[in-house]
Amino acid sequence: MRSASNKAPILLLFTLFLLIMQAPHAMVVEVLGQPSLPYHLGDWTYISKPVSPMKINATQIPIGANWTYVYTLNKNCTYHVYCYGEWIDYNPATNKTDYDIFVYNPLGELEGYHTEAAGLPEHLGTTVDQPFFTPKYTGNYTLLIKNDPRESQAAKGATLMLIEHIECNKWYQRYLQGKVNDKPVENTSWAYEFNTTSKHIEVAIEVPDTLDMYEARLYIMANPSKKMGVLLNGMPLAWEPGLYGVRSNLYGGYNLDSEGFRNPDAFASCEYPGQDMLINYTSPEEGNILYHLVFIAEHGAGNLNFTVKTDFEAPILRVQNPIERAYSNNETLITAYVADAGSGLREVVLNYTKDDWATWNSIEMTPSQNHTYIGTILGQPAGTTVKYKIAAYDIADYKAEIESSYVVKNPTIINFSLSKSVIFAGESINVTGSISHGGTTVTLNYTCDNAVITRQVSANSSGFFKDVYKPNKVGSWTVLAYWLGNETCFEAFTSYRNFTVKKTSMTITCYLSNEKITIGENVTVTGTVEPLFENLTITLLFTKPDGSNFTQSVYTNSDGNFTFNFQPDSVGTWHIRAKFSGDDLRYESQSDLESLLVNDTWINRYKMHILIPFGVITPVLVAVFFIRKRR
Repeated sequence: MRSASNKAPILLLFTLFLLIMQAPHAMVVEVLGQPSLPYHLGDWTYISKPVSPMKINATQIPIGANWTYVYTLNKNCTYHVYCYGEWIDYNPATNKTDYDIFVYNPLGELEGYHTEAAGLPEHLGTTVDQPFFTPKYTGNYTLLIKNDPRESQAAKGATLMLIEHIECNKWYQRYLQGKVNDKPVENTSWAYEFNTTSKHIEVAIEVPDTLDMYEARLYIMANPSKKMGVLLNGMPLAWEPGLYGVRSNLYGGYNLDSEGFRNPDAFASCEYPGQDMLINYTSPEEGNILYHLVFIAEHGAGNLNFTVKTDFEAPILRVQNPIERAYSNNETLITAYVADAGSGLREVVLNYTKDDWATWNSIEMTPSQNHTYIGTILGQPAGTTVKYKIAAYDIADYKAEIESSYVVKNPTIINFSLSKSVIFAGESINVTGSISHGGTTVTLNYTCDNAVITRQVSANSSGFFKDVYKPNKVGSWTVLAYWLGNETCFEAFTSYRNFTVKKTSMTITCYLSNEKITIGENVTVTGTVEPLFENLTITLLFTKPDGSNFTQSVYTNSDGNFTFNFQPDSVGTWHIRAKFSGDDLRYESQSDLESLLVNDTWINRYKMHILIPFGVITPVLVAVFFIRKRR
């Protein structure tokens, strides 16, 4: 995001030769002429008063194109400017729209430019960290919205809103003019926004005798704590549908039409010219709520004086950086913020007790700077609970009081260190440390992936302690040591110490009891894994002489060894390999390929040599037998 004040070629001031259209909600003129400017102007719209949302439809500003919006603003007024809607997109997987916004003042100077990354809202304040824009001049300000041709991938819809922001408990003035020939004119209606955390609101309106008001209205437009609207630079943005008159329970419905929706609990009207009005409203919800305040005139003309009151209690009192603990025999400074928007402060008094108000001391707090007051409470012994009250009185005898307490104990210090910053699965981490109070039990939290293992270790009389822990998973681990304290000593928590558990590299070997056997005999497969682990699953992969495969699972014993006996069912060359598939703690590994030659039996190998001669001799012997028999 960048915001700058740079010179640019003078921007032609817009000359309005058309009458402002008499729309009750928005005074907008579509201008057809395109002045010569140092950028491609594209389409542009003139908004005669900053009260209405400007709808930017999807594809209205194509990639590389722009649209210019012109507003008449007043010097030193405060305006809330924001551009949001469908185009705001924090999802990294979607095509994003990148609207860049350039601000030109009435002199044609580039007063600010805003080029956040695609999908992110622009911060359109005077500076990037301010929620509001304060013009340096009175006149026509130009907002050029450009769909960045380099960064943008879409042209999604948006809403541009520019409205004057007012502060609560401050008086303002607005000129209004009633209808002319029963039709509203430009100053017949006006609107402002304000935000407050006060549930109770009073809008006091002083109406001149020359003006008859139709109505004053409040619209609740945002409450981020209730998921209605969002925050940008700490300021609520209106719930977008509500700007177009849409309602959802308390929220929205915004309009400037005399016949439009009004909240029956949040409006006021005049019966005659000069009648003052009061909107007395209490919100049913809490939060940093954004309101729109709408004025609609009926007859005549004149200047309204109005204020939004949210401060009904005097004085304002709060403890700055509340004290919850103090060390024994040390003085304690109590600092309070005290202010009064009405009659002014008379005195601020600090009362404190160490015996639950059976007795107490009273001192007048001393004013410092920035509405702060300071009082000093004397040091107390360990084990004491100090209760105190601060009372602030204003000149009108309104009283604000606040009370609090703190405990006084001795400090506790814990230190520890780790034996290593990196270990491998199966290894242990050593924690050694000390605590300032000997004989206590220190708690150690070992954390990995949000899983917490809690272990307790006793410190000796000198405060030294030690723990040996074997992690059960790989990853980044943190260790925290703490002690919850007692009646005279405070608890203590250390900062986190970090170590990493890495996967262990494995080596697996595989051996055969024989390299050659005869079919029908058994062979034994043995092997070892290193480092030694018990109950590891080892997969033996057998490849038969015909190329087919089968597997067998075996398990390591306490020495890391494994054994398997089998009887081959076919002759030929077999191949055997042992494999460990790895797990959360160990990498996978496999052995070298071992070969086994399975020979056939002696009879099977030489039976053809036997059968062929036998087949020749047998017919001869039979023939000889029959010849001799005939003789």
